[in-house]
Amino acid sequence: MAVVQVGLFVLPMAIMFLYSFWTTRNFQIVPTFTLDNYRAFFESWTYPRVLLRTLGTAVVITAATLVLAYPLAYFIVRYTRRWQKVLLAAVVLSFWTSGLLRAYAWMAVLGHGGIINKGLRALGLIDAPLPFLLYSPFSVVLVMTYFSLPFAVVAIYSSLEKMDWALLDAAADLGARPLGAFWHVTLPQTLPGVVSAAALTFVPLVGMFFVPLLVGGPTSVMIAPLIANQMQAFQLGLGAAMSFIVALIVLAALALPWRYLDLGRLER
Repeated sequence: MAVVQVGLFVLPMAIMFLYSFWTTRNFQIVPTFTLDNYRAFFESWTYPRVLLRTLGTAVVITAATLVLAYPLAYFIVRYTRRWQKVLLAAVVLSFWTSGLLRAYAWMAVLGHGGIINKGLRALGLIDAPLPFLLYSPFSVVLVMTYFSLPFAVVAIYSSLEKMDWALLDAAADLGARPLGAFWHVTLPQTLPGVVSAAALTFVPLVGMFFVPLLVGGPTSVMIAPLIANQMQAFQLGLGAAMSFIVALIVLAALALPWRYLDLGRLER
């Protein structure tokens, strides 16, 4: 396991870290120490602005995903004992289809000639296609929430499945209202699953590449396509510096829950 972690994570991170302090000349990486790559990132307003937009979008989508995933996972575990596995399989069914194909399918649904616009025009509710459905921040949030939902549902489902439901009955017998019982009994027991779901959602969102390119507009540019552009232009040092900054932010986002939440105690 340690060999796999070193080979797939530590070694690539070390190479990227070195490249971030090197420069590029005539399409060749020159191993000369320099801070110009980091200086170029922070002195340009474009790169930090895109990074902040990416993080803000990822936070919004993570919150939306958790709000949708928790009740769905709760319903599957609590009220569908017979069909539990079938419903869970339906949730993860999208994993079996290419993400690129699913993104193109959403473009067909949200486009000017898509099902939604055609349906609304047929009902006489609109005279022209709705412009915000595609190539906008709305479409980015919608499609990326769709992509993230199965991961969150599976993580929360695994936590709810281990819950002692007799505690809810005891809380009700003691006079607790449903909302109070959820807040003081259900949520604390399933908090590790919620944190795992948030991590499984947030981390891929920060590095999401093809969805913003396909369904986003000029106001929805995210950091991953920007890094890819630098790599394609053979600005390896700047691209590595941007990648390393994003990696540090993601690692910090993963470390915070384990720093401020006693998850080990909650899991016991």
